[in-house]
Amino acid sequence: GQGRGSPMADQEIASPAPVVLDQQEAIPNGGNELTERHDDDNTEEAQHPDATVRTEQEEQRPDKAAAAMTDGGGSSSRRLSDELMAAARAMPRRKSNLKQPGGEPGLSPKQVSFVGKGSSFDRPHVTSPDDCVNAMKAGTDLVKVKSSRRHYQRRFVLDEEGLYIRWISQRKGSTDARIAITSVKEIRRGHNTASFRKHGKSFEPDRSFSIIYGDEYGSLDLVADSEDEANIWIEGLLCLTDENYAHQSVANKQQMRDRWLKVTFEEADKSGDGMLDESEIIELCQKINIGLSASRIKQKFREHDTDRAGTSRGRLDLDEFSSLFKELSTRAEIYHLLMRYSTSRDFLTAKELKYFLELEQGMRNVEKQHCEELIRTYEPTPEGREQLKLSVDGFTQMLLGRESMLMNPKHRDVFQDMTQPLSHYYIASSHNTYLAEDQLKGPSSVEMYIRALRRGCRCVELDCWDGSNNEPDVYHGHTWTSRILFKDIIVAVKEHSFATSEYPVILSLENHCSIPMQRVMAKHLTEILGDMLYTTPPDPESRYLPSPEELKGKILVKGKKLRAELERVDEGEDDGGDVSDEDEAADMDEEVKAKSRSPTPRQSSNGTDEADGQAHSRRRSAAHKGKKIKLAVSLSRLVTLVQSVHFKNFQESSESGKYFQMSSFTESAMGRMSASSSAEYIQYNKRQLSRIYPAGSRVNSSNYNPQTAWNTGCQIVALNYQTDGLEMDLNQGRFQINGKTGYVLKPEILRTEVSHVEVNSKNTISGLTPQLMTIKVISGQQLPKPPGSGAKGEVIDPFVAVEIHGVPYDCANEKTSTVKNNGFNPVWNKTFRFLMRFPDVAMIRFSVLDDDFVGDDFIGQYSVPVSSIQPGYRHIQLYSKAGELLSNSTLFVHVSFDQAYSLKKKLIFEHGSGSRTRRKLATPKKIKAPDVDRIFQNVADGLQSVVELKLRIETATEDFKMSCDKANVLQAMKLFVTRVKASNSEVSLAKVNDVLSVTYKKSESFPDSIEKMVVSLQRLLEASQAVISQADGIIGRLSGAYGAGQETFLDLDQQLAQARLKGRRLTQSHEAFAWNMQVVRSHTDLLKATKDQVLYMQRQVCVMHVKLLWLCRPRILGRPLGPTGQ
Repeated sequence: GQGRGSPMADQEIASPAPVVLDQQEAIPNGGNELTERHDDDNTEEAQHPDATVRTEQEEQRPDKAAAAMTDGGGSSSRRLSDELMAAARAMPRRKSNLKQPGGEPGLSPKQVSFVGKGSSFDRPHVTSPDDCVNAMKAGTDLVKVKSSRRHYQRRFVLDEEGLYIRWISQRKGSTDARIAITSVKEIRRGHNTASFRKHGKSFEPDRSFSIIYGDEYGSLDLVADSEDEANIWIEGLLCLTDENYAHQSVANKQQMRDRWLKVTFEEADKSGDGMLDESEIIELCQKINIGLSASRIKQKFREHDTDRAGTSRGRLDLDEFSSLFKELSTRAEIYHLLMRYSTSRDFLTAKELKYFLELEQGMRNVEKQHCEELIRTYEPTPEGREQLKLSVDGFTQMLLGRESMLMNPKHRDVFQDMTQPLSHYYIASSHNTYLAEDQLKGPSSVEMYIRALRRGCRCVELDCWDGSNNEPDVYHGHTWTSRILFKDIIVAVKEHSFATSEYPVILSLENHCSIPMQRVMAKHLTEILGDMLYTTPPDPESRYLPSPEELKGKILVKGKKLRAELERVDEGEDDGGDVSDEDEAADMDEEVKAKSRSPTPRQSSNGTDEADGQAHSRRRSAAHKGKKIKLAVSLSRLVTLVQSVHFKNFQESSESGKYFQMSSFTESAMGRMSASSSAEYIQYNKRQLSRIYPAGSRVNSSNYNPQTAWNTGCQIVALNYQTDGLEMDLNQGRFQINGKTGYVLKPEILRTEVSHVEVNSKNTISGLTPQLMTIKVISGQQLPKPPGSGAKGEVIDPFVAVEIHGVPYDCANEKTSTVKNNGFNPVWNKTFRFLMRFPDVAMIRFSVLDDDFVGDDFIGQYSVPVSSIQPGYRHIQLYSKAGELLSNSTLFVHVSFDQAYSLKKKLIFEHGSGSRTRRKLATPKKIKAPDVDRIFQNVADGLQSVVELKLRIETATEDFKMSCDKANVLQAMKLFVTRVKASNSEVSLAKVNDVLSVTYKKSESFPDSIEKMVVSLQRLLEASQAVISQADGIIGRLSGAYGAGQETFLDLDQQLAQARLKGRRLTQSHEAFAWNMQVVRSHTDLLKATKDQVLYMQRQVCVMHVKLLWLCRPRILGRPLGPTGQ
């Protein structure tokens, strides 16, 4: 499950001097501008470890010099001497001209083409992705488009292992360049890069495609001879970069460990002398286990090359190779885990794998067929697949597979209900999307919109100003940032909005244009977007926004809206109407006042004094304070569901606010409201959209923590996507789930109409069950050195930090100890426990750092919603600071969840989750309206019964597990059966009058420990029977009360008015009603879940009883149960 080859960080990469692109096209990464390489033949991304760059001088080297330049650079022993370099530079270049399509030979730019034999494309018969891949391996002649307007025809080939795309100059002695498949970020059809837009207009878009790769998003722009050839490469590349295909490829290439090692070794031994040299060993190891890095193999090769004085120096025989490979690929923590469940001590059978999945991985009702399919998928040996035996290699691959990652694999796809109102979702949003760097003088680029939309962003911002040539511009007003055309952005939005997600996109317009320019904006929006533009007026009878499902494929315009009577004019009479200036500019005055109270300006991370940001904000706010602007009717008509209005207070919004009206808030305003009025803010966000944006003083494009806004249900939390860091890590983690659609359903309690939530309380939140999450950080695998740390040495000193981001009293952070000098397989085995009152909104972030006395260097991180975590043994794939996947770099952890009040720990009782507190939390509150109070008082005893049943089953379960000293019931039953068998005792499980009971024949030799187990098991069965017999009746009563409460809610205000409740007493009654509804709903769900757990537990007991009958053969009292419950 690790993808393809590891980064070749140990190899030296030659990099030419960068040439900076035009300001509007230059895209920064980590503060560095995107550079384009003018190496004529081999354009590569220099800073990506898998990329190989050859300079223009290298093109001129003679055959011998070129042969010395290997694919990945080389070690110091293989570098060219200064004399050879000088001679190479003196060699003349060989060039020829290619006629550009549609142009004259004399006017075409210089181009180079050396077409060798067999370069004509023999079109294959394509019926599957494998056919595309095979065609790529056969090679294709493609034209490489350069920013220098010099186009080259080259032979592009996918290597046999499917690891690299290579292209070769046909010139004699020339070496080939390559791009690693793992470095490919995306595939773009048509003219969708800076080079294509500038220099590829002469080529047909249908024959053009771009490979975006590397940490700096380099582009390889290619043109095929036909559309069919272009489609073959596009589909083949999409196939190769797909995780599922990668897993299948790894599984197909793996073979039986001992026997196949011998076969593959002999195949690699071309000379037939029973020895392989270093390069052959590296090639063979990476062929068998593609996740192994070349540097690590080299290190182990030296350790196993013991015959340094003999004839076999620098070579290994079969035994030495086998030992080397097993040391590299066998992980002790996984091997020992397998041994716990393997009776053979060598492999897992399908039945043993079933136990592992149920006992350790938290899976229920695992079918034998599923286990067999897992073995066939991940077991590398033919013998193991045939006999359904999972070896340690297959077990390791399974734990590295998609199903065993920390995030639930089902959450990678769209798994949430997409038919709820738009206000019920978190929406991925970008602030000042056009900016590539800072907010004052950085470049603007259309590419930033393309990148944001393809990352799943669903709300992008456009600051619109009057431009030249009757075309509106987009830039950061009153600053030195560059300008880009509004029209170009809309074209990019049309082409890329739904490349990643099919759900609606919101264009947040900050309009500063004159009426004529606004008409041009409306014209571009209407003509370019066409039917994609949503213009249907809001339904006056509705109370909520349409759902993402209803708005699929639509683009919504967010902006100011004229009154209805002003829009009723003919187009020729469109003189516009007055509206207040945009919220962001107008609200900056408040932000500036708050900032100006700070006595000492802070220094930003890029050295910019915060005073500069405050001065900039003052200029903007002074320019906009109280200002009115004219709004064109044609533009106003395009604003329908997302109408921007100024926020006054929650009471006015509750009384007169419309569901299609939304307000924007600065980060500080959001923070104040979240701290002082979280319940009101949550209620507001159930029906109306909130947009949060960074403070105006963040001139370096830094970000605020979005978690505070998410806690109160804010939907459009806009961040500076161009700035890497913790905040964007959390944002990427939040929106990686649900198919990366950019829409994530908020927790139910933040969207249910009848609910009252105070997220800042340290007490348990009504309707929510606190959870205790236990995380054991076990080990790391192939952790790379931090960027720019070459001078620090060959190894790192890693440690792991674990952070919880959630409601204030849930936030926590812990870290492991430091492992010295080990980035390949550090082991920590450190356990942390986190108590969470509101786990459904919380995020967890794992970060790996290199311990250093100067400052800890960032290595990688992974962020994910707590609600999307799978329990059990899991791998975590790490991401770089830029949010890109680090190939083969993982953490190995174990995760478990417990309801906090089920554990007898002092920590839990200190937070008020004991039995007394639980009974109190199940007691309805007085609403002081007799008819309404009667609804909840009628089910008060039912609520208490739920608490008693839950406490009883929890206590009995804990007692049984403690008597067996095991973590769950199935593990306890396994131990119970084993001990009964060893003691030769007669124990039986019977069902009399549909009631399960356990009996035993006690004798003088009957062990006390088994008797204790039997007694505790009997109590567990009795508690289970109580839940089963009472649950349906209680659930029916509680559901009836909840339905009655929903009907009462429609005329609740009238009933409270009849009770003469006013002011604070009226507010308290509303809160009490919401509390009672939450209590009834949560306890109904709790009892349903408890019944399901009890039924599953009984099935586990019955399955173990079948084994007990077969092993012990006691005298049966009553009717024994089989695995199906019959």
